[in-house]
Amino acid sequence: MVSNRSVDKRLLNPREAAQYLGLKLDTVYKKARLRELPSVKVGRCLRFDKNALDRLIEQHTIEPLTERRFASVHS
Repeated sequence: MVSNRSVDKRLLNPREAAQYLGLKLDTVYKKARLRELPSVKVGRCLRFDKNALDRLIEQHTIEPLTERRFASVHS
């Protein structure tokens, strides 16, 4: 049998998701309840798909302005 530590986990528990995202545990529960964070119910357990969290991060990443775009915005 393979231990969980040697396998890259796809589903994170709320504490792991909070650590992964750099949020407080209460914030993770609140955002999941408000459907601001993608979550999965496994029986009565709340889990977070690491791939879905990565997509969320990519979708909410603010790209820096390039020199050209910055000049046109501020002229």
